[in-house]
Amino acid sequence: MNKTLLIDADVLAFEASVIAEESIEWKEEMWTVHADMALAKARIVNRVEEFKQKLQADDIVMALTDRANYRRVLNPDYKSNRSKSRLPIILKQVKKWIIEEMDGQLWPNLEADDVISILATDKKMDEETIIVSIDKDFKSVPGIYYDFNKDETHHVSEEDADRYHLIQTLTGDAVDGYSGVPKVGAVTAKRLLDKEGYEWETVAKCYEDVGMTENDALMNAWMARLLQADNYCFRTNTIKKLWTPRNYQTKDILKISPQVLDVTGTLDADDPRLFLQSPYARLPKDLKMAVNFTETTTGEKDSR
Repeated sequence: MNKTLLIDADVLAFEASVIAEESIEWKEEMWTVHADMALAKARIVNRVEEFKQKLQADDIVMALTDRANYRRVLNPDYKSNRSKSRLPIILKQVKKWIIEEMDGQLWPNLEADDVISILATDKKMDEETIIVSIDKDFKSVPGIYYDFNKDETHHVSEEDADRYHLIQTLTGDAVDGYSGVPKVGAVTAKRLLDKEGYEWETVAKCYEDVGMTENDALMNAWMARLLQADNYCFRTNTIKKLWTPRNYQTKDILKISPQVLDVTGTLDADDPRLFLQSPYARLPKDLKMAVNFTETTTGEKDSR
């Protein structure tokens, strides 16, 4: 059986773009930054070849994150801290090269993690898949996950994946901009679930015990849960449903249906909620409107 590596290309693109940068001081207090695109490309190619040889794989899928993100519609704070960080100057160009030259996969409104998780759990795939990343969230995806930073291979069962998801729901992820139950870390969460049972009722009660709501718990569960194949419609390339606790009845599902409907099916590509709300972030409408204004330097367009 063929092996296919599902590679988190976001990590490789960022890593290569940082390595390719160099700062130069031209004179006192005068600095510039430049980047060597050829160095960045070579870094990525070498990394991929290393992975293929180590894991004895035949094929690769390079997954990238779309700028639009459905989770921001549910939670505007999701990864909002990222808008304040300076990105490497060639990161955009490196990702474009991955798409054009390495058949990089960028799916509308999804993160690279979701693309990888969907493919890893697609039972129609006729080859063995191995997730290649450094993101601990892949411990919530059943299958084989290789953490190349730690050089560790994890064989994750469905039960292990579901348990890890509940732990993440309790702890939250400050880096990704969503908080769990105050003062509950991974050790405390695991101890609680080991004692009370790895059930949704345990998670919901823990939230309610500190004055929060079950809806708070569910929102964090959605943030922590990577989409899987049964959440996605391959025919329309859209989300068809979100994760739902096993104990939910029809009345419970109806309560959350407005939120679910907000992010399933075909989404409005111009919806500003999908994008990081930075004062310097360009939105699709900006580019569409720009062509309607006079190009004063050439006079080729007339805004009237």
